Amino acid sequence: MKQKINKISIFPYINNVRIYYEDTDAGGVVYHSNYLKFAERARTEMLRKMNIHQQKLKYDFNIQFIVKKLSIEYNIPSMLDDLIRIESYILKVAAAKIMMKQIMYRKKDLIAKIDLTLGSINSLGKPVRLPTKILNKLKYNKNT
Repeated sequence: MKQKINKISIFPYINNVRIYYEDTDAGGVVYHSNYLKFAERARTEMLRKMNIHQQKLKYDFNIQFIVKKLSIEYNIPSMLDDLIRIESYILKVAAAKIMMKQIMYRKKDLIAKIDLTLGSINSLGKPVRLPTKILNKLKYNKNT
């Protein structure tokens, strides 16, 4: 079932993930922590689609993203060979943080929902403001 989401994203960023043996436990079910890996990959691809490259942020601006807060609610399990769709929504952008929701589906079946806050830090681990150009891309979901 589709979720109604209050968001600034004009549309979700969608990534698909195939479930392989390496993602499952002995029973053929996706191991719970692997959903976090899938979500991180989807966030990285979302940023790439906006032409925000994490390596460039690190080397040009001394900025890295960290997960500051995360909660996940599991609904149904994923199994070997499933194709899951991850919808990533930006909910709010501030000077040094991004609030997001990521929702995972198998066809129309809700698998899991993740609410998270990303923080931007420098190499000393101190919060740091994102450059205006990056903030604008995030706020307005520009991919150029």
